[in-house]
Amino acid sequence: MSKASASILLCAAALLAPASLRAEPAVVALARAYLGPQSTLDAIASIHYVGVLDRLDPTRGEKSSVHASLDLTFVKPMSQRLVARGEKVTMTTVLDGYDAWDLVRDNNDPTKYRLRWLPANDIKTLRANTWENLSYYRVPEGGSIEDKGPATVDDVVCERVDFSHGPGILYERYFDRDTGRLVLTVMGQETFRETGEIRVDGVRFPKTIISRTKTSSGKEIVSTATFDSIVLNEPTTPGMFAVPDLTPPKKGAAPAAGK
Repeated sequence: MSKASASILLCAAALLAPASLRAEPAVVALARAYLGPQSTLDAIASIHYVGVLDRLDPTRGEKSSVHASLDLTFVKPMSQRLVARGEKVTMTTVLDGYDAWDLVRDNNDPTKYRLRWLPANDIKTLRANTWENLSYYRVPEGGSIEDKGPATVDDVVCERVDFSHGPGILYERYFDRDTGRLVLTVMGQETFRETGEIRVDGVRFPKTIISRTKTSSGKEIVSTATFDSIVLNEPTTPGMFAVPDLTPPKKGAAPAAGK
């Protein structure tokens, strides 16, 4: 085989290789190193966040402010469970592979609830969110990474890298070119900034994540998640991602064991 033929075959193999095996922007490796040792990042199979969520939505008038407890778990390969308990209702959103649902339930009267299966677009968004939280800037499954070059954010010289999960789902990230620290994430009309730090097993996690979304009226919705604890590789409980049985007990029926 000639050298030319061999070169053609090598080029073809490179083009056919999975995206995860292609070259990544240098700043991505720097960003991973900033978070923690690669071996530790690779060994993370689940993350459990506990904290509080504060949301200010000026479009809702008197109900503009919301305060809730927050319990959020991500599990490889593609599961997520978010429980936000407010003063009056608790909202649970679950992704389990290609299925997803959410449940809003009255805290004082559990018989009052709304359960719905989520549509395809919401499932795709949740899958992308789960991937981004567990894969540490790896090439998205079925997606791509593109280095968009230098940009200045908050007076920091950054490198912009776009993480695409397919049409309509793009994480536009800005990394400090010197340290690899994530300075800003943009998703459509929403921006995310991380502040503070919690270290778990040598890995950096943000203490607080602040989301800002501009509405069509020019107002800004601000959501702030503040974490009190983060646990890695916690065993999951049976049925954690299953739809709960909401059938009311029959009158006069004996309570189930352990209830």
